[in-house]
Amino acid sequence: MLTRKLSLFLSSLVITGLIVTGCGQAVPVAAPPPAPVVAPVEAPVDSAKLIQDAVATYMKAPAAAILNDKLKSELEATPDAYFVLDIRKADDYAKGHIKGAVNVPFGPELANNLDKIRAAAQGKTFVVTCYSGQTAGQTVSALNIAGVKAISLQFGMGKDGFLQGWMAKKYPMVTDATPMPDAPAVPSPNKVLDQAFKDFFTNLPADIYQITQQILKEALDKKTADLDYFIVDLRKAEDFAKGHIQGAINVPYGPDVSTNLDMIKEKGKGKTVVVYCYTGQTAGHVDSLLNMMGVKTRSLAFGFGKEGDNKKGWSATYPDAIVK
Repeated sequence: MLTRKLSLFLSSLVITGLIVTGCGQAVPVAAPPPAPVVAPVEAPVDSAKLIQDAVATYMKAPAAAILNDKLKSELEATPDAYFVLDIRKADDYAKGHIKGAVNVPFGPELANNLDKIRAAAQGKTFVVTCYSGQTAGQTVSALNIAGVKAISLQFGMGKDGFLQGWMAKKYPMVTDATPMPDAPAVPSPNKVLDQAFKDFFTNLPADIYQITQQILKEALDKKTADLDYFIVDLRKAEDFAKGHIQGAINVPYGPDVSTNLDMIKEKGKGKTVVVYCYTGQTAGHVDSLLNMMGVKTRSLAFGFGKEGDNKKGWSATYPDAIVK
């Protein structure tokens, strides 16, 4: 009896030992779960600063314009080296345009076709033409901010009141439309600047970011111009000294605009900034850029005027409304 009890006791010890030791192997300890991978937090993009920095950089060395004579000779010699964009209305384009020019009317269509324009302009000298050069100026500066290098055709295709322009010189034109080239896509350098370009043209107001001479003159006559407008003369200092619109300050086109952006923003708060130059072309450049920065700006239609360039400038329309 004692022997049987001892045997049962020893058996239970053996079974217990096997269970505890797992047949002589250590029981593995579960590894802790891996730490979650935390993606680095990107600093938020300051879109306003990015746009203003791009404007400041561009205005240090803004795009030049190409003369009608120069473009004509270049197109005759190497037409495939150029991409010409005609931003006039479709019906005016249909009546006659530069051979090979593609029509994308000024306004929302430019926003809708930015990627196609960028692709078509790749590796080409890109020229934008309009009626007199003013809306081409607006377009060219906006394109350059979006990373598409472009220049404007000086004096454009021509318009009533202008003594210069492609049509005034009776240069050859065609009526057959040229479709947008089917070119390989080109990556955007910066999506924020692309969006600023698109917003500018998508939200095009009825006045196309321009102010008529009559509206500005009426404000001057009513003595409300100082309350409603901040006027910037973009001409050379010596021309400003010879005569300018009452209340205007002089910020010559180019690097001076770049270094005075903060001042223009501050002085223009609660007002409409009015920029003018000689014929409207360089004012168009500044007009679009300030609007892209969020500064409500209008360029003076036909500019101040310049001898031999047009008969519609301020100096021709209101010669008695000039101060020194």
